[in-house]
Amino acid sequence: MNQLQQGRGIKPPSFGFMNDLSDCNDSMVTPTDEQSALIKMTMEGKTLNYPDRYSQEKLLALHKAKYHLELALGLLSQ
Repeated sequence: MNQLQQGRGIKPPSFGFMNDLSDCNDSMVTPTDEQSALIKMTMEGKTLNYPDRYSQEKLLALHKAKYHLELALGLLSQ
């Protein structure tokens, strides 16, 4: 605990970095109703035919990134 209090080893990100993460999260906004339906369909294992599958996978990756970013922001804000 002393090392944490002294700022040695693992430490929380700076206020500016937290603002940058928050701005990144805000800039991703929320998916449209159609995108949400496609994300749900993808998570159920249903896939589109190529070449649309590439966009489908990219949409799911963006959704997961936003989800994990929100989790990280929540944890780091405690």
